[in-house]
Amino acid sequence: MAIKGIFLTLLRRPIFWKLIRPLLRLYVSKERNKPFTIWVDFLAETMESLWRRSKPIIWINSFFPVEMIYSLGGQPFLPELFPAVVAYFDWTRGPLLRGSEKTSTDLCSFYRCALGLLEYGVIPKPDLIVTSSQICDGTKAFYDALSYVLGVPHVFIDVPHADGEKAKVYLRKQLLEFLETYQERFGGSFNPLPLFNAQRAGNLMWEIAELRKAVPTPFPGTEGMSYVAGMAFWANGTKKHLKFLKALKEKIKAKVDRSQGYLPKERFRVLWLHHIRPYYPNPIFEYLHSRGVAIAYEEVNYPWWPRGRFENWMEYVIEKMISNPWHGPIQRRAKLVEELIEGYKVHGVIHFCHWGCRQSTGGAGIIGEFVKKKGIPYLLLPGDGVDPDNYSPGQTLTRLEAFVEVMESKWKGGQV
Repeated sequence: MAIKGIFLTLLRRPIFWKLIRPLLRLYVSKERNKPFTIWVDFLAETMESLWRRSKPIIWINSFFPVEMIYSLGGQPFLPELFPAVVAYFDWTRGPLLRGSEKTSTDLCSFYRCALGLLEYGVIPKPDLIVTSSQICDGTKAFYDALSYVLGVPHVFIDVPHADGEKAKVYLRKQLLEFLETYQERFGGSFNPLPLFNAQRAGNLMWEIAELRKAVPTPFPGTEGMSYVAGMAFWANGTKKHLKFLKALKEKIKAKVDRSQGYLPKERFRVLWLHHIRPYYPNPIFEYLHSRGVAIAYEEVNYPWWPRGRFENWMEYVIEKMISNPWHGPIQRRAKLVEELIEGYKVHGVIHFCHWGCRQSTGGAGIIGEFVKKKGIPYLLLPGDGVDPDNYSPGQTLTRLEAFVEVMESKWKGGQV
């Protein structure tokens, strides 16, 4: 217990992150994966900044435009994302247990894990919480409760389901009220550069998405759902994110130019639906890879907002939020899935159904009917993103085996 206490204390010290940052960078650079090295460096740099508390710490949910926080001079933290990092090291059981003592186990495990990490004192308390109604159903209630417990204001942005002019006026009013609240509380000036950086990042993301349509699959979707999505949610608007995307584009382009896939022998291309995957150690992707199944693309990294440059940064933010295909009528998401199936020439679709996620899992059946009508094999894969005890290895592998057999029957061996 003494060692655990010392370790938890170290995690709260900015000097720890400052000292460990170059060591982490050196260690992960051995993998010769430049984008991943940039991600690890970003994490260490961010944790140092958070614990130094030289900037206002702003908690946000995943789909609130993080670039706005950088423009205001704040330091964003995403309680929903951090449990995925912890799960990578298989360290979520303790925080989940602590978090489950405070709330219902029916709540999403990402929220429960974040609550447990807060109890452990390894995530910094916020100076302000700002979230949007995109896309998790539990967002408002969860952050309202934390706002009350921590004594910190919670600004909630209600994004309308419609996308007409009235909806844009309604959203603009709320965003302006948030800016006013922030500047009254913390002062400082507004720097639009991160918002323009985010637009440049969006264009790079489109270019990467196009490169990934190549056959064989040049980049694993497993990594796309890991550090690539992590950078998009947490670093968008920063120079480091632009550096990351340029490195990622170069890495993928080199593979495409050599007509080289990430698997030794690719038989099937699969689209992964839902924004997450299991982040703790598990054999799911090892099994798929052994059967020649490539995760060609994952919907979480689709850059859905309009391309180009907006001279008015507010219009960019509004368009980005209001055009989100996972918010509003399910027809939006169905249209996106259709585009991804055709664009990435997939042989099958896996929809990961995270326990406790009403937003995505609630529409999985409707999406499945739509996919099957197009003649594409479809698998609903129940599981949990960060709770290894809510995952059934035997049942999961049985489902995957059956899914691969269906693709083999449908596509007669599936040679690309």
